[in-house]
Amino acid sequence: MEDNLQGSEIQAYVYQHMRSKLKEHFGDRLIETNINGKPNVVTFRSTAKAILQDFYAHRETDPETEKKRIIETAAKLIKDDIKSVETSHEVYPDCDSLKSEEDANNFLPESLRVLLKGWLVGKNVGMKTASIGQAIMQATRPKVILAPLQIGLGVQLHHHFASRFLIDTLHQLGFCCSYEEVHRFVNNAVMSHGTDIPGFSGGFVQYAADNVDHNIRTLDGNNTFHGMGMIAAITPATKSSNPILRAKVTQ
Repeated sequence: MEDNLQGSEIQAYVYQHMRSKLKEHFGDRLIETNINGKPNVVTFRSTAKAILQDFYAHRETDPETEKKRIIETAAKLIKDDIKSVETSHEVYPDCDSLKSEEDANNFLPESLRVLLKGWLVGKNVGMKTASIGQAIMQATRPKVILAPLQIGLGVQLHHHFASRFLIDTLHQLGFCCSYEEVHRFVNNAVMSHGTDIPGFSGGFVQYAADNVDHNIRTLDGNNTFHGMGMIAAITPATKSSNPILRAKVTQ
C-alpha cells in the first residue's frame, strides 16, 4: 500500500488500523497467524454454515457422486475446526497436555475426535484417537501447530535410543516431530530451567561432582579435554512448571 501511495498526500493505514477494519468487515471469517516467523499473516476461514450451504446447493442424484461430496464436505468441516484450534508456535506444549489420555484427546477438535472414535476399535481406542488425531492436525497445519504427542514421542525416542535415523524416519511418516525439533526443544528446556535451586525450609540438598577426560593423550598434545560436572539432588523433590520458549538456540 505504501508503494502505491508514493507521490500522493495520502498516508497508508498502520497495521493496527487495517486489522481493526478487516475484523469489522469480515468478523470471525478471518484468522491471524504467524507462519515461519512471519507475523500477521491473515487468511479466510470457511464457516460451517457456508460449507453446508454450498453442499446443499449442489445435490447430486448419482449415489457414488453424492457419497464423495459428503466425504469432501466432512473433510472441509473438520479442517475448518482444526484451523480454529488456538495454539502457540512460540512456546512448547506443557507437560499437562501429556499427563493423561483425556488431556491428549482434549487437544483435538470435537469433530475430528468423533470421526476417529467412529472408526477405531479394540484396546486403547482413546490413546489411538489422540495419537492419530494429533498427527492429522500436525500434517494439516505443519507450520502453525506443535502437537504435544508429536513433541513428546520425539523427545522420548531421543532419550531412549539417541537415533537421528529413527526419529527422522518416523517424522517423515508423520508420527513425531523432526530430530532438529527435538534438539531445539532440549536446548530451550535447559535454558529455561537454569541453575537456580528453589529455596524452601525442611529440605536437604546433596551435591555430587565428577570429572571426565576425553582424548587424554594425542600425538601432538592437542585436542585433549578435561572437564568437571556437578549436580544437586534435593529431598523432598520439588516440581516447577516453567513454560519453555521455542527460541533459536545457537550451538
